[in-house]
Amino acid sequence: MTRDLHLIRHAKSSWNEPHLADHDRPLNARGRRAAPLIGRAMALQVHESPRFFVSTARRARDTFSGLCDGWPQLKKASMSETSALYTFSWETLSDWLGECDDSLYNLAIIGHNPAMTDLINYLCPDLALDNLPTAGWVWLRFEASSWSEAVSKPSGAKAIESLRPKALMGEAR
Repeated sequence: MTRDLHLIRHAKSSWNEPHLADHDRPLNARGRRAAPLIGRAMALQVHESPRFFVSTARRARDTFSGLCDGWPQLKKASMSETSALYTFSWETLSDWLGECDDSLYNLAIIGHNPAMTDLINYLCPDLALDNLPTAGWVWLRFEASSWSEAVSKPSGAKAIESLRPKALMGEAR
């Protein structure tokens, strides 16, 4: 039985308002351009929209909105804002994922680094990512009967796609 996991780092955030708490920072112009590009790329490759779980940070929520601009069908998809995803620890992400509903076979997480990069490298070390860039997307597939089983072993995932927004920037002009 296969399970698909889409890991998306939030798009580039703004530091123009230094008085804002980290949790409240919006996307900057580059982030607002990159998120729809990734959404469009996902729409071309992912045939069934995943169930989205999004960090409660504004930049993560804004990233989901941007993905929807590029993949309009996502506006009808199920999305949950999840405070546990406002983390920088891959272990916390892994624990959360291991407790996900096993009736869900296609999940997407919009979260933060270094947690995203570290989780990807744990689950699929063949990718050997130095850094999942802002608005970067990695699609992993597991042969597992549960999410707990999927995250219980290092190297348990196969990479289906790994995409950086810069790879799409030239195509958008």
